[in-house]
Amino acid sequence: MIRVTLELIPGGLEEHKQTLGVIEIMNNLVETIETEGNRGSYIAIVHKKRTSKKVRIRNYPRKAYHPWELVRRVLNEAHSG
Repeated sequence: MIRVTLELIPGGLEEHKQTLGVIEIMNNLVETIETEGNRGSYIAIVHKKRTSKKVRIRNYPRKAYHPWELVRRVLNEAHSG
């Protein structure tokens, strides 16, 4: 699982930090196994302060891109629909 946490740290003071959101990305191993690890499918949950949205990323070329590309695709999918 990949977890990305977005925090606001006012004035750089850790004791005042606020979590703005969290993304949790889980691998669906079926497609990963079927493609010998070259492609993957993921289920992601994007949590904001009061809402959560579940998205799916399918047929992702996991060996061709850095994990930040997966995060970008999750965010695009979460905000497009």
